[in-house]
Amino acid sequence: MNTIPGPRGWPLLGSLPDLARDLPKFWTDLASRHGTVTTFRSGTETCHLVSDPALVGDFFQHDIQSYYKGKHTQHLASVLGEGLALLNGPPWKQRRQLLQSAFDRPAVARWLDIVIAACASYVPVWDEAAAHGRPVEMMADMFRLTQTIIVRILFGRSVQHEVTTSILGAVDTLNSNMLRHLLREMVLGGWLNRWPLPSTRRFHAALATLHATIDELIARQGEGEQDKDALITFLSNARDEQTGTRLAAAQIRNELINLFLAGQETTAVALAWIIHHLTTQPDWMERIAAEADRVLGGQAPQIGDLSRLVITHRVINESLRLTPPIYGIGRRTSIDVELGSWRIPAESVVIVSPYVLHRHPAYWEAPTCFDPDRFSLGHHMSPRPRYTYFPFGGGPRRCPGRHLAMMEMLTIIAQLARRYRLHDVSGSRVVPKSGITLRPYPEVLVRLSRR
Repeated sequence: MNTIPGPRGWPLLGSLPDLARDLPKFWTDLASRHGTVTTFRSGTETCHLVSDPALVGDFFQHDIQSYYKGKHTQHLASVLGEGLALLNGPPWKQRRQLLQSAFDRPAVARWLDIVIAACASYVPVWDEAAAHGRPVEMMADMFRLTQTIIVRILFGRSVQHEVTTSILGAVDTLNSNMLRHLLREMVLGGWLNRWPLPSTRRFHAALATLHATIDELIARQGEGEQDKDALITFLSNARDEQTGTRLAAAQIRNELINLFLAGQETTAVALAWIIHHLTTQPDWMERIAAEADRVLGGQAPQIGDLSRLVITHRVINESLRLTPPIYGIGRRTSIDVELGSWRIPAESVVIVSPYVLHRHPAYWEAPTCFDPDRFSLGHHMSPRPRYTYFPFGGGPRRCPGRHLAMMEMLTIIAQLARRYRLHDVSGSRVVPKSGITLRPYPEVLVRLSRR
């Protein structure tokens, strides 16, 4: 086996300065300069970036057998608890089987009315902004919109306002402090997160509020009439197929927090990117609007209408290609692994990056250009390898909420497009900024005008 190529980096720091400066660009340059499997150091940690679609497929195929979510991912456990996103081995498999039926394509259709109602609740706000020519910061609005949706999906359509306010207030505090909290967990054994700094106290107070509020909702299950479509009801009634046992209250709470934080962050970021791209591509905005008028006929969408929003689907796919919210997927090897002609030792970090493969010039024509037609059936390019496009991951750990996310995006973008024209605010240059997700920076400032 040959030595895996890669940059030497700095003593002790490795490539940390480049990673901190622009992580997606560093990975892209790494793949361009050093090939399909390359190595770099993040501090004292040796990492491997894989950018060959066939090897990415091998990575996903053996995800459970040869890889696991290691110590860096486990830093999230202090927030998420031991939920599906962090479990490994047999516990992960049991939990995935338990949850999967709640998120298949037919099942998520029962939540379409929640998405439509939440979107409609923002119409007066957007109408007023349009009437006064006032710019709207769509990143913030998409976060609030997706939070409204996920609260009702998790806890029921009739969840009380004060409960919603308590949950959203806590989640806002957690979101604004999450990256700082995780970085501190990686330094000095997380000691800074146990020191009574103001930001630390706010973080732990918000987490305690979130736990207490959800625990109370779980304790009330069985009292009065329950929303049978709510995930809290599903989780409270779910039984393991083999043992017949139910989840404990703490396990239900952990899953609800996992689903909340994952479900609102990635979908909100994806929606903000779609809106940004449409403000710079007015022709595509008009095509989506015309399609929405033709398919929906001025009515709220039915679940069967969404599959007919073909142009809208292409635009969403292209936005997820160019600016995927989940831009890197990392695992730690549980055994020695061979990827192509390279041997990677056990306990090594392996990373695959949708951002890198989605923009790879070997597989995409004009990869940095926004061109939804590349996802049309009649596109002239020859078929691409499978894992040149994987915004929702792949293999057995592929995102279970992908059908829900796509339903939300199709519904919200179609509703926006048929009511408003979206105009880029002069001087607002938006670039990707890496954090927990790949967010648009500094903001998505849009001027709306009624059609």
